[in-house]
Amino acid sequence: MVKNFNIIDLDKLQKEFYRSYDPDYWLYRIMLLKNSHDNFEQLKDVLAKNTEETVDGDFKRVIRTELHFLYFQMVETLFEIIFATKHDNRDLWMALTFSNDKNTAFYSDNYKRIAELNELSDIFTEEIKTDEGSNEVAVPLLRWIFYFIYPTKLSDDEWETNLENIKDLLLIFSRDFKDRGEYNAYKHSLRFYNKPLSMSIGISGGKMHSLGSSEDCIVFLEEQKKMIDGKMISTEKVSKTSKPFDFQRDYDLCILIYTMIKNIICTRKYTLLEELHGKDFPLANFVNLSAFKITTPRTGIIKSSFTV
Repeated sequence: MVKNFNIIDLDKLQKEFYRSYDPDYWLYRIMLLKNSHDNFEQLKDVLAKNTEETVDGDFKRVIRTELHFLYFQMVETLFEIIFATKHDNRDLWMALTFSNDKNTAFYSDNYKRIAELNELSDIFTEEIKTDEGSNEVAVPLLRWIFYFIYPTKLSDDEWETNLENIKDLLLIFSRDFKDRGEYNAYKHSLRFYNKPLSMSIGISGGKMHSLGSSEDCIVFLEEQKKMIDGKMISTEKVSKTSKPFDFQRDYDLCILIYTMIKNIICTRKYTLLEELHGKDFPLANFVNLSAFKITTPRTGIIKSSFTV
């Protein structure tokens, strides 16, 4: 039986959410970590206050690790908001709140939707009809999600590039989130450790060829599974997995996700709240962005697993 919520004043609830929700929360968390790390020598006396003894390298490693897992949290948040926008804008707060409740109209199996995202997914292929002046026009759903009906000055060619770059980024975020074993190890019992990693192979003449290296590598245990008849089945074996990460990449992608979330919220906020009509905010576009360049990790190694 589907629950039917009785909201006293949905319009008032909508305005409260858009008026009060602060996308800059994400920016402040990002910069708190990035600036603490990059300026550690100047800040360490304050950061380590009330501790008896600290190891500087370990302290900075914790900061990098926190930013890495903030990236996963922000990816999840971004997709939760994207999938929730299929509802009436007035319902966004409700849709986010009850997205995991199967007994409501807001239920969405978001983990599955993120994992199955591809170029044919509805957010990339569908259009939505909206009013533009006195005319009803069809716009790409992806444009409506990130820009709503807020006016922009992009040309048709720029719009095409902009939306293509957004699509590429979302597919990369989806791929990263789908392989989130270390994020689960972080959320549940902090069952991992972070250490430097360097991998090489021997070549002719006794020389070694470097496959890559990283000052950060999350090491965790996970169950080995294999696909049988379309289902993931346990092999009853356990792997020790080592997954390096790139601190700069995490920072860059967190900033991109922040701008995407801010676009979604603020284009609606500045359209729906009368007191903001006629005012501007820094609307982001992704026309000049190279998704491949910004998302390619510099570690040279992606992941390695060994049976234990």
